[in-house]
Amino acid sequence: MDISLKTTTGYGIHAGTGINPSATRSVSQDSKINSACEDMEALFIQNMFKEMRASIPKGGLTSGGKAEEMFTSMLDAEMAKTFSASGGIGLSSMFRKQVEVVPEIDNTKG
Repeated sequence: MDISLKTTTGYGIHAGTGINPSATRSVSQDSKINSACEDMEALFIQNMFKEMRASIPKGGLTSGGKAEEMFTSMLDAEMAKTFSASGGIGLSSMFRKQVEVVPEIDNTKG
């Protein structure tokens, strides 16, 4: 049994082209899209954390060498994943809206 969800692509709203604004996607496709969007948001957040840490002057008690750099990099990655999965900063929903605008290609037609 194939379970499909009906999602709107937004063509009629954004482009005004008159193209049918609905497409059928399976549940697994939607979950893959959601996962990819959350991963993209997590990457952005991780880079934001990295740049924020780089702005802190190092020296004295805050200098931990390579071990500290590796630990903070892994910590930032995990915090970014957790942050994105719990709602994040709204980028994943923006990415999802942009992906929904892209038309689906039907490969069954010759």
